Amino acid sequence: MALWSFLVTLGITIINPELILALSTKLFLVFALWLMLSDRKVRQRLGFYKIRGVSHIKFFTVIYVFDGLLTSAFLLLIKGFI
Repeated sequence: MALWSFLVTLGITIINPELILALSTKLFLVFALWLMLSDRKVRQRLGFYKIRGVSHIKFFTVIYVFDGLLTSAFLLLIKGFI
C-alpha cells in the first residue's frame, strides 16, 4: 500500500504539485481501501489490525494522517527545488 501511495504522489507531483490535490486524492484512496475491506476475502487478508483490537475508523484515520504527513513533506521539499 505504501508503494502505491508513493507512486500516486509521484504522479501528482509530475502533473500538478498542489498540496490540496494530493491530500484529496489520498483521501479518495483511503475511501477506496475502505470499500475494498467491505469484501470478505480482502478483509481476511488484511485482518492483522483486527487482532490488536483496532477499529476501522482508527485504522483509516491513522493511515490517512501518516500518509498525508509524508505527502506534505515530500511536496514541500519538491516545491523548494522547483
